[in-house]
Amino acid sequence: MPTPLEIVIEAIAEGYANALARLCECARLRKEYAGDLELASVADVVTRALADGKPVEAGPVKIEVRRRLLGKSLRVLLRGVEVDPDELLTKISQARSKAAWLQSDCSDQAVLEPIYATNDRDAVEFAVRHMDELSGVCEGRAPSLEGLEMPEYVKEGIKRGVERFLKGR
Repeated sequence: MPTPLEIVIEAIAEGYANALARLCECARLRKEYAGDLELASVADVVTRALADGKPVEAGPVKIEVRRRLLGKSLRVLLRGVEVDPDELLTKISQARSKAAWLQSDCSDQAVLEPIYATNDRDAVEFAVRHMDELSGVCEGRAPSLEGLEMPEYVKEGIKRGVERFLKGR
């Protein structure tokens, strides 16, 4: 029968393994949807330029205005490929949806949720303060726990969680 301390260590390990899995999945998704995130970041500027019929160069979008005898026409380029303005607006809408979804599901709060569930202040505090170091686990680098002022059971739980995550990859 496990001791209460062993139960706490396992809870921390499970929380860290789950949080690291989510952290690495979010990093993968950010890379996969980088183009959509870039398009979403310039969406307001591009939409305004389309509505006003003004030229703009923002991120992956370039809008050119051509003067004609009876008005003007727009030439819209997305990553160097000419697209219809309506098609661009559809892509902007899709990009905004993906960006909002990523921002919600991959926020620090959402990623750290499994660690918050451990209800261990030291385990949570380490995760919050060392998020960048923890993201190195996605490339196979374990975080350094040496010299940190925290109980040994928390260090052991974090180590086990990292090992469990790396073993399950």
